[in-house]
Amino acid sequence: MTMYIPERFSCQNEESALRLIENYGFAMIVTPVQEDCHITHLPLLLDRDEHCLLGHMARANRHHEHLEFNSSTAIFTGPHAYMSPNWYPDDTVPTWNYAVVHVQAQASVISDDDELYAIIDRLSRQYESGRPEPWQAKRNQGVEKKLRGIVGFRLPLTSISAKFKMDRNLGADAVEHVAANLESVPGKDNQELAALMRQQVRGTA
Repeated sequence: MTMYIPERFSCQNEESALRLIENYGFAMIVTPVQEDCHITHLPLLLDRDEHCLLGHMARANRHHEHLEFNSSTAIFTGPHAYMSPNWYPDDTVPTWNYAVVHVQAQASVISDDDELYAIIDRLSRQYESGRPEPWQAKRNQGVEKKLRGIVGFRLPLTSISAKFKMDRNLGADAVEHVAANLESVPGKDNQELAALMRQQVRGTA
């Protein structure tokens, strides 16, 4: 699977790609199998030490049966927003700015209960962090039963493609003008995309 990336939209900074994965961890994993294609939407964890992604899916989901024998692509979508022609200095047409990262590799399946529990524990800690009473996965009978119903997997970060369509080619002044207009539109994605546009053009992301 190949993503179309014009040179001006290519993000060669791996750290920027990894940060997007960490900040927008709900992904789509796609595994082509002959004339079929298995697609699952799920949260994935970035393990920087092991340089891989960690996740799990329902054992009833037959997607997991094909992970070890076929290349999969995990697709992460960062902030994105509609861009009005009125915000640009020159005549243009409506467009959409966005940031996406694809990780392509052959996964390995994790069946060991301790490793599965570790994935569940790390996921819950990541998303419960900052809550007044964070929930924690405890090794009790209920959790053990849930573990039998899932299959974990590890996807190495052997091939990362990042596309950041952020108007960097227009220069810092134009990007600042566009980002300021984008910020004026309510919505979390608009605010986050404006911040990322500024970071990209300044070379800080």
